[in-house]
Amino acid sequence: MKKVLTSLALAVSALTLSVGAQAGVLRAVIDFESPMDTAGAPFLPYLTHNDIFLQPGLDGHDVFINPFSNSPLAQAGDLVGEIIAGAGSGSCAGIACPVNDSTNFLNIYNDGVLAFGSLDGFRFSVKSFKASFVGNGDPTFAVPAALRLRGVSNGVTTDFLAWLNGPDASGNLNFSTYVTDSTFAAKEFDYVLAYGFACTTGSGTGCTAFGSDRAQFALDDIVIEHVPEPASLALLAAAGLAAVGARRRRSV
Repeated sequence: MKKVLTSLALAVSALTLSVGAQAGVLRAVIDFESPMDTAGAPFLPYLTHNDIFLQPGLDGHDVFINPFSNSPLAQAGDLVGEIIAGAGSGSCAGIACPVNDSTNFLNIYNDGVLAFGSLDGFRFSVKSFKASFVGNGDPTFAVPAALRLRGVSNGVTTDFLAWLNGPDASGNLNFSTYVTDSTFAAKEFDYVLAYGFACTTGSGTGCTAFGSDRAQFALDDIVIEHVPEPASLALLAAAGLAAVGARRRRSV
């Protein structure tokens, strides 16, 4: 009897280890380094209204990147963004960009919106991202803008707001890393929207989305995750018990 119970304990332990491995968190970083299937974005690195391309995602579930304009007058060909190949000088064709990123990053211009999600509907959460204000030549306040992430799951929205910093003591814009709050980070979404609010004072007040062409922002290193639903350990343990019981009956 003791030998049978020992075997059962080992069997259940093995099952538990197996489920633990299957239940591991999937993680990917959207870093804009490897655009794929770019036929839908023919002017890359420039991005126009309703362009679309893909990025490697979670465990083979590619992520679509879809910038667009929220203007009712938007037309195909309207500039809404650009992939910057490391703007160390802080200037992207005359526009003030963050200086502290030597890798590719994405700029969104002219009150544009970014949508991203898995191409096949595979859900994911957003844990953190890097973001910066992008200047357009106007004086830049200490708190020039806010960036909203709006996650959508089954038509229900959840928001996270990040306040973007103005220039440093040297007059340069910089990326900061933002960690989403527990409510937003805990949810898995069908897709996520990112759009800016331009602020009219230096203290983060009078901030509005759309209509000013000043809510410009840069994004990079968006960390997304998915937690697979584990199989029931109770069912697996019951299966183990049944298997041991059948083995005992055969040996009698």
